[in-house]
Amino acid sequence: MAENRSKLIKETGCFLIPGAYPMWSGYSFTVEAPEDADVSLLLYKGGSAKPVKEIPFAEEDRIGKVRSLCLNGKDIDKYEYNFLVNGEVVQDPFAHAIFGRGKFGEPYPDDPHVVRCGLLPAQDYDWEGTVSPRIPLEDMVIYKLHVRGFTRLAGSRVKKKGTFAGLIEMIPYLKELGVNAVELMPVYDFAETTAIKKNMTGMVSEKKESGKVNYWGYIPGFYYAPKRSYCVSSHPENEMRDLVKALHKEGMECILEFYFPGTVSTVAAVRALEFWKLYYHVDGFHIQGEGLPANVALTDGLLSETKLFVPSYDFPSMYHGKAPKNRVFSEYNSGFQETMRRFMKSDEDMVDGAMYHLKKNSDFCGTVNYMTSQDGFTLTDLVSYNYRHNDDNGQGNQDGCSYNYSWNCGVEGPTRKAAVKKIREKQLRNAVLLELLSQGIPMIYAGDEFGNSQGGNNNAWCQDNSVGWVDWKAAKRNAGLTEFIRGALAYRASHPILHAGHELKGTDYKALGFPDISFHGERAWYVNKDNSSRMFGVMYYDAYAQDRTEEDKKRKFVPQDFIYIAYNFHWEQREFALPNLPQNICWKKVIDTAEDWDNCMKEGTETLCRTAMVSPRSIVVLEGREAEK
Repeated sequence: MAENRSKLIKETGCFLIPGAYPMWSGYSFTVEAPEDADVSLLLYKGGSAKPVKEIPFAEEDRIGKVRSLCLNGKDIDKYEYNFLVNGEVVQDPFAHAIFGRGKFGEPYPDDPHVVRCGLLPAQDYDWEGTVSPRIPLEDMVIYKLHVRGFTRLAGSRVKKKGTFAGLIEMIPYLKELGVNAVELMPVYDFAETTAIKKNMTGMVSEKKESGKVNYWGYIPGFYYAPKRSYCVSSHPENEMRDLVKALHKEGMECILEFYFPGTVSTVAAVRALEFWKLYYHVDGFHIQGEGLPANVALTDGLLSETKLFVPSYDFPSMYHGKAPKNRVFSEYNSGFQETMRRFMKSDEDMVDGAMYHLKKNSDFCGTVNYMTSQDGFTLTDLVSYNYRHNDDNGQGNQDGCSYNYSWNCGVEGPTRKAAVKKIREKQLRNAVLLELLSQGIPMIYAGDEFGNSQGGNNNAWCQDNSVGWVDWKAAKRNAGLTEFIRGALAYRASHPILHAGHELKGTDYKALGFPDISFHGERAWYVNKDNSSRMFGVMYYDAYAQDRTEEDKKRKFVPQDFIYIAYNFHWEQREFALPNLPQNICWKKVIDTAEDWDNCMKEGTETLCRTAMVSPRSIVVLEGREAEK
């Protein structure tokens, strides 16, 4: 089956570009293997599980461990390929498409020829003039989802469930909610039912003893190829581009999550991100794992204007102490989640930490705040369970985090007790405001906006079923929560001081009469931070962030510029001392989480001047108003 090299090979391939890549004279095929290995290129006709050509790499095709050759011919792009290394069929880790995988969750085929690599399709895709919205970090609202699980259940009412196309159908819903950026859990092709190990030649499939489906995809995979089982056609590259284009048309951004373990080459990881940026026009990446150090990704030239989200990093040192003109890099703030959960459930000694995370917003980078994500309880489970319930995962309920900082409000799991349900509803409203009224970038986990539950499972990595999928039937039962989140996002958007593009200073540095942010408590301008305290208030002066109208510029103080938020997580009512406002301005309540869904965002009728009484475990938002004459 080995071919005469002179008939197919025109020249040496491009050693600098791994995998298969179109060249002027044909396609370059580049692979890494041990220096003394016998290496061949296998070519398959489209859809065939048997190779029709075997082309050995010659010694002149090798530099170090890398072999590269270029095939000419008009029909090369119609072939699929693999590599043969010392008699073992291996797939190309840099493949741009994967064929022969079957449906999601089906076992990896025993025949190594069944899974084949595809060539990079032509780049004549019509983007229809769409470009990235380039949303400033401070204005972003991220919605994180799993492409398959988001629309898989019937209640989603989409036609193409569990696919990129199905997600496109949901864009109007997300936009109406107030979201402007979608973060996708891994959408590169990975083997759900196998472990993938990295050897010197590429990615090799290996049977898993447990037989569990890896539903999430936080494993090594084919980082250049969109996941075929998330598609409805045989062209995953076009369906992925369709999704990005559709988001951009609606002024929304697409963020992809990539997991690179330490076994993955740093160079390969960077090139994967560059490829998705150039070929798929994605707007940013959330990088996880040890395979791509943050400093390497953040200093890459091609990614310098791409949004990159990493764990905590010393951004001031990276910028040599001089804040950038445009912030594009961000850190995922895991400290926010732990601190705010503990503050919300009334743990002691949490006031200082809560104040810090509420205000945290570096001049050098963005900060992503979240109460929940895929790793842990959903928002509803956070207020319904004290303990994890992962028995269905097959690991004796020993997997998943044992420290959830959750509170079931008196009953473990579902209940009909009205008193417990009332507390849970209030805690849901509290959790929403803790996140959305803090500085930084809020991240909402899919389904949290209408009370999606995983039955107390806090590690649903293997639950490709109704446990791990978003339950859209819950949307009818919990419409009040959805409306509350929609209203809270609109409130946040209408007050620039709640999502400033820089760190608030806590001083009156513009001589406007009040500091941009100040903290209060039972006494104005003073916060009790003793370990027994569970309350504080914060006042924002929106004049520091607003573009004032000509009419407002004529007035020294505009009532609506004053916002006061009282956080009380004592189990008893507390009285907050309110800062004195300029003459003819008083306080009025606009949000109160102690009220039911129909009334929690209605403006109160009572005028407040000196103090405000806040119910147990509640958050109250006050705004300045013209005093009645």
